[in-house]
Amino acid sequence: FASINVDEVYSIPHIVRPGETLTSTRRQQNAGGKGANASVAAARAGAPVHVVGKIGSDGLWVRDIIENAGANVSLVQVLDDTATGRAIIQVDVSGENAIFLFPGANHKLTETDAHRAFAQFARGDWLLLTNETTAVAEAIVQAHQIGIQVLWNPAPMHDDPLLTNRVVGLVDVLVVNESELLRLTQQISDDDCQDSFEVMARLVMKELGCRVVVATLGSSGCIGL
Repeated sequence: FASINVDEVYSIPHIVRPGETLTSTRRQQNAGGKGANASVAAARAGAPVHVVGKIGSDGLWVRDIIENAGANVSLVQVLDDTATGRAIIQVDVSGENAIFLFPGANHKLTETDAHRAFAQFARGDWLLLTNETTAVAEAIVQAHQIGIQVLWNPAPMHDDPLLTNRVVGLVDVLVVNESELLRLTQQISDDDCQDSFEVMARLVMKELGCRVVVATLGSSGCIGL
């Protein structure tokens, strides 16, 4: 259940400040989207991958890249009236970046799309998804009901903790970064969340019911419980 984006990367002297106009020294256009990236990586690693997603006609070349990596793209729909999702990325001379997303066709995915796609799969298959598309909770619920295992990276985090907490217990593998793990812990704990990441991950497993938590810790690597 994949987000599919066109990434526009602009090299600039520094991140643009409010009211400021800068001239970029370089522009790159790449295929992107968390879901698309994960699909390509899994396919290149030899896994059988089917991508469920939506793009505009401006994203056909991104679909081709995903397909050429070995993934099945027969469930990627091309919409006539909506543009492909985009990420606008500023990168300064020190390598720091700032990003905003235009969801585009990624926000046209529906519960019905999930139902039609999952009819082709079976118990024991895996669903990988992030929060860059719509119908995420609905897809997780449907997958759980038919025995499809779920790996969820809830990024970007939703503002509605009840929605997140409702579906975490249906997830087999939850992948979060440091800030996402902290936000989840704050939603279920009244303390000041000064514990280690391992303690916070165990709390999320206990209180929300997911089987495995993987926390990515930047340059410090990751932990998996």
